[in-house]
Amino acid sequence: MRIKVFVCAALLALAGCNAPVSQSVADSQRPPSNEVRQNFINIVFKRTYRHEAGEVVWARISSVVLLDPEKQIYAYCVRIVPKHSWGDWAYLGISFTDGQILGATPNDNRCKDKRLRYYPFPEMNGMKT
Repeated sequence: MRIKVFVCAALLALAGCNAPVSQSVADSQRPPSNEVRQNFINIVFKRTYRHEAGEVVWARISSVVLLDPEKQIYAYCVRIVPKHSWGDWAYLGISFTDGQILGATPNDNRCKDKRLRYYPFPEMNGMKT
């Protein structure tokens, strides 16, 4: 539990209160690799955010952006529609470096930035949220 609290606090410090991303960050977008997709499913989804709210019926993953060039910190977002949510999106912002996830922020406002491109994420369909 302490680790989760520490990771969330560190991510909030990095996030700067979820301010919109700068244009240079938006310009650094690249499609998510298969490794990024699989890391999300293996590390974040199955181990950290496991609770039985319902099946995912629709999922999207955003482009990966470079948040901090000096520290090589990258970020991406995942948005899903759970089966019984009445069509509401659930967002999760993820930051990582060297394949290690640094933290995750539920309902991260940066995930709603209109400049951020999203891609289908069918690997999530049918999973429990």
